[in-house]
Amino acid sequence: MLCYITRPDSVIMEVEVDAKANGEDCLNKVCRKLGIIETDYFGLQFSGGKGENLWLNLRNRISQQMDNLTPCRLRLRVKFFVEPHLILQEQT
Repeated sequence: MLCYITRPDSVIMEVEVDAKANGEDCLNKVCRKLGIIETDYFGLQFSGGKGENLWLNLRNRISQQMDNLTPCRLRLRVKFFVEPHLILQEQT
């Protein structure tokens, strides 16, 4: 399966993955090509049917999430997630 990945700098790269590949397989290939070691900080997004931005679930097959659209068009994005125990709230 051919995937077009748009990097944060708007450069489009091609990645070939198995038809049964999950999101993690694709993300790992992209990060390997770019020399990114800390893959936990990155994710892949795609546009849903209503134009909304959706995160690709890394555990599930790409084909199941994107309704077998080929080639798939994804965007490499930086994830920012704060662990719940690190969230500080003012007490009132």
